[in-house]
Amino acid sequence: MTNYSPGVLKLADEIGLEPEHVAHAVRLASHTFVRVQLTTGMTVEQFRRLFTQDQHSIAIVANIAMRHAGRRDDAQLLMDIYKASVGATPYQQPIHTGVGTLPECHDHPYVRQAVRILIAAGLPPIHTDGIHELRPGFQVLPDDTGHFPGWVFIAPDPEAKARTGFAGGDLGYLAVMRWAGWGVLTERLPGGLYGACHPDHRYNPFPATPTS
Repeated sequence: MTNYSPGVLKLADEIGLEPEHVAHAVRLASHTFVRVQLTTGMTVEQFRRLFTQDQHSIAIVANIAMRHAGRRDDAQLLMDIYKASVGATPYQQPIHTGVGTLPECHDHPYVRQAVRILIAAGLPPIHTDGIHELRPGFQVLPDDTGHFPGWVFIAPDPEAKARTGFAGGDLGYLAVMRWAGWGVLTERLPGGLYGACHPDHRYNPFPATPTS
């Protein structure tokens, strides 16, 4: 039985692959990318720190691992999500008002970023004029209480359960946002929503509520 490093096991869990594919990718990538380190003894917190500091190298390893597993579409998907999350594409097509969120939420920066990431993952956004649903799809909403400024809330599209692959099923929304570096709540909230916390707030996702 092969003993894999905690870093390899953690990345394998993140992208839903057997560790052997990730270990192969680390060996291959390390010959070219010296900074790729998924070492023995790495804690989950150290992995998260590495992912934040060197997300590009981790994305390359994940891409190679997916290809080694024969999942070329998901390999490209991981890179598309990564690029959308860090703004690495040279040109980003504007998101029209009412796509992926309500018109009144269109200018919320975290909502816009989440919508862009989910669209990059190939997930279909809702199209709405604020009153009528013009085309079904996922919907992203900001926190409207003022207590959780780093959070957005996602209603999956109606066809989510029928899809397969990395972004397939309702839980595919969590996989996508987690891969983009956001924190997620694994339990669905009232109304069937999923919660995702922007990376800027990952060290203080639940700030104290004022008592006045």
